[in-house]
Order: sequence, then structure tokens, then C-alpha cells
Amino acid sequence: MTKILSFDVGGSKIAHAVVDENGKILSAVQSVPTPQIAQEIEEIFKQTAKQYQYDRFALATAGVVFQNKLQGKPNNLPAGYEQIDFGAIFNAPVVVENDANAALWAEYKIGNLRGVNNGIMLTLGTDTGCGIIADGHILRGKCGATGEVSFPFSGRDLRRLGVKYDVSESDCFKIYELARGGDENARKAYDEWEENLLSGLKLLNGLFDTEVFALSGSLAQIVDYAKITETLARLQPHNPATVKPAVCGTNAGIIGAALLYTQHK
Repeated sequence: MTKILSFDVGGSKIAHAVVDENGKILSAVQSVPTPQIAQEIEEIFKQTAKQYQYDRFALATAGVVFQNKLQGKPNNLPAGYEQIDFGAIFNAPVVVENDANAALWAEYKIGNLRGVNNGIMLTLGTDTGCGIIADGHILRGKCGATGEVSFPFSGRDLRRLGVKYDVSESDCFKIYELARGGDENARKAYDEWEENLLSGLKLLNGLFDTEVFALSGSLAQIVDYAKITETLARLQPHNPATVKPAVCGTNAGIIGAALLYTQHK
């Protein structure tokens, strides 16, 4: 059994666990707040490396990644982070991947994109993320930036629509609950947010002719999957796609980065 020490590094937290080559988490998942100084992030890696026995190291990280290297400083991480020599810290073979692509790969190998040759995972959180599987491979583009686009159906967008329609609440889930309860203004805000989501799915399906969309992130909980799938099929009857919730959850980046070790190998 191969033991892979896998990290998921984002702007708010750094999480890690030991994972095997089949995506099974072997240790407790632990996390710490992300420091605002690159050297402190490097120190977290060094101290964590001393706590475990492992064969390989994997990293899911914010930012554009191409050919196992960060292509610049991620927007939500401190200057100098992109220059950390991960191989020197862990003294083991390293796999580095964009966090959205790592989560996508977990969903593709053991989640709701399993068995799908062409699939897309969208992250619906404070902002949006996108990862694309094309013919069984992660679509990367010329420098790893495929999917690095903002869509108008993030949490920020739903809050903005709440303001537009004078909704009394600013929390996305409260707007959703008000809409379900019959509040007319909240209903207008949610309906426009849902229409934006549907337009994005329609565009992506027209471009990539996908089989399944998997939706992750906190706002994936407020999507009417049956309605969206039915409407998408009516709008694009020649190449309908199914819309499903992602199932790998908050540990998808950790799992996906570890599973990518096998792919890189």
C-alpha cells in the first residue's frame, strides 16, 4: 500500500491527511488557518512532514498549475508561496495540482462523475470554480488555466441579487429559505440566480458536450437538480446532460491530489 501525505491549501485553511492510492483516507483530517506569510506556510509543511510516515506527497492548491508547477502567485495566498520547493521539504516524489482540478479528479474516480468520459464539476461557493474532464482526461489548456473563469452564480451573486430585489436577508441560505417560504422578492432573487446557473450550464454543455455536471460547494445544496436537468434537456434535446450533486465533500481536494499520484505515475 502506498501512503500519500496529501494537502489542500486555500486562502482560509490548510488541510492534510494520509491517503492511499485508492482514495481512502488513512489518518484524521487536520487543518490550520492559512498564514499570511509564505515562510510560515512552508514551516507548516516542514512540521507536518515530521509527523507521518509516507511514500509520496501530493498538494492541491489555489492558483494555476501546469506541469506540476505553480504558474504564479495565487490571488488568495501570500507572495513567495509560489516559490516554495515542495520536493526539498518532503524528500519524496511530488504531485502538485490546482485545487479545483484535484476535487474534480476525486469526483471522477470515486464520485458522481465515475464512469463518465466527459464531465464538468462546478464549485458554487463564495466564488465559482470549474474543472473539466474531456475524453477521460483533465482539460488544462496551454498553461493550465482552463476553467479559470468567473460565473454569475456564486454566493456573492446571490447576495447581490438579494440587494437588487430588496430582500431583508443577506445570507444566501436565508434568501433561499425566504424564497421557499413564499417571499416574493426572495423568489425573484433566487429565480434570477437559478437562471444564471442554467445559462452557464447550457453554455458549457454547448461547448464541451458533457454527460454529467457535478455541483460542489455550499450553494450546491440549494439547487433543484430535477428541475435543472429537465430544463437543460428541453433546451438542448440533441445533447442533454444530467446535473448531480458532487459527493466527495470537503475532503475532495485532499483525495483528488492523492489519486492523481497514480495518474502521474
